[in-house]
Amino acid sequence: MHPVKLFCWHFMAYPYLPADFDDTHESGWVTVPNSLWDRDQTDGLYQEYIDQLVYGDELGFDGMVLNEHHQNIYGLMPSPNLIAAALTQRTTHGKIVVLGNLLPLHLNPLRVAEEYAMLDSISGGRLIAGFAVGGGPEAFNYNIPSPRARRQFWEAADLIVRSWTEDGPFEHEGPEYPLRYVNIWPKPHQRPHPPVWVPGALSIETMEAVAQRGYDYFLSSRTHGAGTRLAAERFGAILKAQGSVYTPFRFGVLLSVYVAESDEQARAESQEGIWYFLKNCLKGHLRRTGRTLTFGAGVPSQSVRSWKSYLERAEFGAKMLGDAEDWDELEAMASIIVGSPQTVRQRLWDIIEQARVGNLLIQFHFGNMKPEYARKNMRLFMQEVAPALKQDSASLFDREFPMLADSLSTGVTR
Repeated sequence: MHPVKLFCWHFMAYPYLPADFDDTHESGWVTVPNSLWDRDQTDGLYQEYIDQLVYGDELGFDGMVLNEHHQNIYGLMPSPNLIAAALTQRTTHGKIVVLGNLLPLHLNPLRVAEEYAMLDSISGGRLIAGFAVGGGPEAFNYNIPSPRARRQFWEAADLIVRSWTEDGPFEHEGPEYPLRYVNIWPKPHQRPHPPVWVPGALSIETMEAVAQRGYDYFLSSRTHGAGTRLAAERFGAILKAQGSVYTPFRFGVLLSVYVAESDEQARAESQEGIWYFLKNCLKGHLRRTGRTLTFGAGVPSQSVRSWKSYLERAEFGAKMLGDAEDWDELEAMASIIVGSPQTVRQRLWDIIEQARVGNLLIQFHFGNMKPEYARKNMRLFMQEVAPALKQDSASLFDREFPMLADSLSTGVTR
């Protein structure tokens, strides 16, 4: 049996903005003044967020997902590895997914290799190592030119994996990171190395590089539907061209969910948190309206080939997630799914069935959402939604991907 993998993703947003933030501030990224940070109100905030992830592990999620962002209210994890280290001590079941460290922002990739190896060792081999280039805001506030960042990224990724799998010391003669001695201590617990996940925004080159290296690809788009199916098909075609085979567990998507006893109750309980998240946390990044400043919002730096492909499939001028004005627009984007267990289960199943996607990375806490709502959301999801998704997806995947029956049981089905 190979059911869909369900992961709990927490962004750790800043929940204490003034009520007039949207009217008085141009962005929640890069230039948002850190004088808004309230030392008194935030006392214990990280602990609460960590507790929510620990609760996810207790509920039986396949893993907990963290990511790296800088100078913003969207995600308070400039160092997700610190949160991951805390989770190694308080969780026992799920994978610890860092998706991911922004490699061009780190002075030396060996630091990432060492920290990931430590996390894998401390957790007993539960780390999933994410590598990411970083979005426009991160490149902007770290003054990293996008073309060079992509060169740095792939050299760093290759060097990290080589440092995990090849005995040192050895010399690395790369143009970005020339190193006389590569000899990391410790080595990771997993052999040959932790699974590597790479998020992307439909860049053909990224898909090709991920497939070539045997990594797994995760669509970082914030809208789902036909585009998600096309992304899976494109990645599958690239794998086939390179002599490999697509399975649902080579591909994943980011989604957001709120589930309650009825559609009406779900909207009532989640409304404040979701619209705080959309109007404040996404302002200046995934929101284009008004006088909002944008720092690399929309499509990241791409080649001419990838940009042409984007224009061919895009509805030019379509709204971004943060520009949604009402529930109908939000539902049409299929990124934030709100409703009863039956509603949420059906909408998630539509995505699984259409895209043949095997990894769902799900956000359960939004903006300034009350902790009790976030926990209720997670609990109802695992009790009322997950069992049917697991059962139905296992039947679908085992029927359509017979090669899965021959795969080794490694904890992360490939």
